[in-house]
Amino acid sequence: MTRVSVVSVFYNRAGLVDESVASLKQQSLGDCEILLVDDGSTDNTLERLRTHENEKTRVISGTNRGLVGALNNAIAQARGSYIAIHGSGDLSLPERLERQAEILDQRPDVGVVGCRSEVVTLQSTRPPHLVKQPFDGDAREVILDWNPFHHGEVMFRKALFEEVGGYRPFFVCAQDRDLWCRMSHHCRFLVLEDVLYRKYAKVPGSVAADPARLMLQRHLSDFALYCHRERLAGRPDPLEQFGEQGALFRPPSRELAKDMCIIGSRYAADGNLEAARTCFRRARDESGYLPARLLLAAATLTPGILLGAGEVWRRLLRLVQKARWSEARR
Repeated sequence: MTRVSVVSVFYNRAGLVDESVASLKQQSLGDCEILLVDDGSTDNTLERLRTHENEKTRVISGTNRGLVGALNNAIAQARGSYIAIHGSGDLSLPERLERQAEILDQRPDVGVVGCRSEVVTLQSTRPPHLVKQPFDGDAREVILDWNPFHHGEVMFRKALFEEVGGYRPFFVCAQDRDLWCRMSHHCRFLVLEDVLYRKYAKVPGSVAADPARLMLQRHLSDFALYCHRERLAGRPDPLEQFGEQGALFRPPSRELAKDMCIIGSRYAADGNLEAARTCFRRARDESGYLPARLLLAAATLTPGILLGAGEVWRRLLRLVQKARWSEARR
């Protein structure tokens, strides 16, 4: 049996194929297969992927299923004991697969392994920065406040994935947060201290680049946490009990309102007041959050002040990130 199956799903990202796939072919781990999935692209992504086919690299293509459907389909065809996700367009550094597989080999108590990542924000002057912190332990409570992983850099046991039922189609976004919540009941999580992955943020077509999809992701992530809290309390999972209508039982979330305010502030700092107002309005409607009311009023009545404050906030953030980046590179 193959040790590791890498799954990478592409949709209309022909220009990002070659460098991203090359990073997988340059891995130090020999016992692995690479599954490159074209999710019904309308550009020449499929053609670019097929140039990389060989005895260790398979291309899976079909009609557009969406990310969750494409992932579930590819993992069902994977031959590996371990599944490594690789974000389309991102780069896995050469030792990533080997280091993560070693943990799963040596630690039967660990079911999911991540690593620290270098994040490069496209179409922005924001400097590269390091994200995530080392972690090794029971994540059932931790995951309520902090997602220990991005999606693209993880490796998990295929048997565990099948045991919890895979990605749930309801979560068209935030499918990973929901999966980690369910997996956390069965194993420990581990995040390696090493930087073994480079993630590109705000790629055109990604969730982070689309305000509407980003807000949907935050709402679905909050619902995933609600389901997780119910399970921790010994009650049925609302999605399993009521189907999609279970989302109607989610109570107002002050944490979601705070998150929406932060996202809205970032849009304001980038000069996108329309998206900022939408976020502040959603935050206000979520829980009557006072800062959201004030920010919405500022975005409506005194946008110049809000833009100026946003620019100051953004410059301070850049300075902090630059200092952290410089320290990390020493």
